Amino acid sequence: MDDLTSLAQYLLAITPAFLVCGALLLAMPRGGQRTVPLLRVLVHILFFVLARDAMTAHGYWQVAAGGLRFTAPPPVLLALGTMSLGLVASACWLEAEARRQIRWLGMRPALSVLLGAGGACLIVGLATRLKAAFGLPSLAPVAPSALPLLLGFALAANCYEELLFRGLLQQQLRAWLPAWRAALVSGLLFGLCHAFLATTVTQVGAPILVFTVIEGVVAGLVYCRAGLLGASLAHGLAIFALAAGWV
Repeated sequence: MDDLTSLAQYLLAITPAFLVCGALLLAMPRGGQRTVPLLRVLVHILFFVLARDAMTAHGYWQVAAGGLRFTAPPPVLLALGTMSLGLVASACWLEAEARRQIRWLGMRPALSVLLGAGGACLIVGLATRLKAAFGLPSLAPVAPSALPLLLGFALAANCYEELLFRGLLQQQLRAWLPAWRAALVSGLLFGLCHAFLATTVTQVGAPILVFTVIEGVVAGLVYCRAGLLGASLAHGLAIFALAAGWV
């Protein structure tokens, strides 16, 4: 099967859910009561979860107890990364009111980058401890020539995820919760949204849930100080290190 056919089959598989989610977002008002914007965010998240888990069935990534691998051909990875950035733009357009409330940066852009890199190091360190606690093996490092594309894809794909869970969900939770509790709730929900991946799609189980809760909470705390830029770097760089076989 060539790359174009594989990508077309993947897009065809997620199109029905995409159309239903699009119809829901168009049918619901964009303003009004605060419960409606939160419901809109959950619709975005539901589509993301379906699209992400469908990647497994199409062989675009493999999640094992000891790590993960992006196994899609380079042209497909490039296309998926570009599509992810397109979804970022479309979500910002659809949620214009919520977009204006997003904390994009911390007090200083350079500090946001440093906090994002620090968050990634913390996630990687905790993941290493987690693997040791569960007695999980490490995957072999990928070829150095694959690292630039892998880095670009990890940052692009996880930027969309961070927009949903931190920029939209966590930011709106701040209307009711202190910053640390909003970060905790977004992180726990982030982990819960990996439950189907952990128990049914891959059957890896608890290691995925524990890791994603750690990842989500750390990214949420980074968002409090470093905005969406920092959270996206923390998440994207941690996934890059895991997929590269460095953890």
